[in-house]
Amino acid sequence: MKLRCLTPIGAVALLAAGCASSIKLNALSGTTNTWYSVAANQTPFYRYGPQQGSGPDSQLPRDSIMKVIRPSFGYVKVQLQDGESGYVASEDIRAAAPTLVAEKLAPPATPAPTFAGQGEQFQLNSNDPRLIAPPEPLPEPTPIPEFRY
Repeated sequence: MKLRCLTPIGAVALLAAGCASSIKLNALSGTTNTWYSVAANQTPFYRYGPQQGSGPDSQLPRDSIMKVIRPSFGYVKVQLQDGESGYVASEDIRAAAPTLVAEKLAPPATPAPTFAGQGEQFQLNSNDPRLIAPPEPLPEPTPIPEFRY
């Protein structure tokens, strides 16, 4: 009789464990166009899949942002901020905070304008062809004197 009481409890425990993993998958499955970030200190990034022979292609640092494409057996196919896609461990990412997304996607700061009193500043060590001095002109040709024998 005790065996019958434990069996339903055991079944419920197994069902709850299975539901928890499917909740995680369902939470990640409908996340297209939602930003996620790396929650661990760093996580391996695989371009072709987590079982590629060469190991991870790089390590993504904490707070790197990405979009989830689809979950895949403990890993998630993601698209990084620069457009590169690959796989990371699903346990190493979480939904990104809106402030982090705004910080990462903000355009780079433009330098402050210079005012007339400060003068213009030029960067003279540039490879810009407009800043290269023109070559010196060649000397005028001189006539060659005739030789008489």
